[in-house]
Amino acid sequence: MSRTSSASMFGGAGGRDSRASVSTLRGLRSALRPDSRRDGDNYASTPADDKQTMKGLNNRLSGYLGRVRQLEKSNNDLEDKIRDILKKRGKTTDHDWEEIERPLVDLKKQVRQKTLENARLILQIDNSKLANEDFKNKMETELLVRQNVERDLSDLRKVIDDTQLSKMQLESQIEAVKEELAYLKKDHRDDAMALRQKVKESDVTVEMDSPDSTLADTLNKIRGQYESVAVKNRDETDSWYNKKFDNIKVEVAKNTESLQSSKNELNDLRRQKQLLEIDVQSMNNMHISLEETMQDTEGRYGRELARLNRLLQQLESDLGQVRDQVERQSEDYQALLNVKMKLEAEIESYRCLLHGIDDDGEFSLESALKSEPPKKESAKKTKAKAADKVPEEKAGPDTPAKK
Repeated sequence: MSRTSSASMFGGAGGRDSRASVSTLRGLRSALRPDSRRDGDNYASTPADDKQTMKGLNNRLSGYLGRVRQLEKSNNDLEDKIRDILKKRGKTTDHDWEEIERPLVDLKKQVRQKTLENARLILQIDNSKLANEDFKNKMETELLVRQNVERDLSDLRKVIDDTQLSKMQLESQIEAVKEELAYLKKDHRDDAMALRQKVKESDVTVEMDSPDSTLADTLNKIRGQYESVAVKNRDETDSWYNKKFDNIKVEVAKNTESLQSSKNELNDLRRQKQLLEIDVQSMNNMHISLEETMQDTEGRYGRELARLNRLLQQLESDLGQVRDQVERQSEDYQALLNVKMKLEAEIESYRCLLHGIDDDGEFSLESALKSEPPKKESAKKTKAKAADKVPEEKAGPDTPAKK
């Protein structure tokens, strides 16, 4: 029921134009006052007119009271409907907003916790990224070390190849020297044999100053000289070859030791390389697993946050609708309460008029009715007059038309 309809429906009974009816009654009371209260020239009313006026007032008052009872009944019906609606919705009349906002507060706490967990996961992801960067730097450093070791190994391989080439050259030189020595020995034997043959075949007459010298002694001396020269040459050649062999053996031993140490170092570097490759592979696997975990976690928490946001928006919209409904119901209830208060005020004013209480306290409708009772009329005439009076008063100047 709107305010406009309530105000227009009861305009003659306490609405916007209720002052006209009250002023009319006051004029009527002033007309019915004794002569001491008014001038003698203005007194022109009769007791019959007063009775008709009182009848009209009583009829209007009974109509107003019936209308008031009807409005009270409709007001009670509306209050019962409001209570039923509130009971069906499970809401109390005091509007426990804490009970309504408690799920929203819990959801906000869950969102805050999920946000903290998301921040914690982001921090762990950043730490994993930093650890991954450290491992990448270590891997790059180890790769540089590996490249340096590989370069050293290639240099050592070149040294080994050069050493083996030198060894082969020295062995070929030794073979050549051995062949040369054999050739020289053979040439020496051939020369000695030829010389002996010449000595045997030659018929040389040697005149010596010394009578004791003979050919045998001379040959022995020559043979001794040749043998001493041969022995000397052989010793020098043996010593030179022995010295050469010793130097070659020393170099071969050194090269063998360096080769063995290089092989050991190469094996160590290969083992380190395998270990580093295993570490790099494990770090790559861990990095891939962490990235997959991060993506799964981000997707899961993103979906959870989206669901919570949708739920939060839905709860906020429901809360707004509930507040709007409560505000509308409060406005309707306030409007009904205002209408009720207006009706009670009108009833009280009519009750005061009925008992004859005015500003001066000198006139009483009951005393007027008791002093001059109306004449008895038939029921049909009374009903006809009341029916005639009601349309006249509805169309009269004191009562406004319905809007």
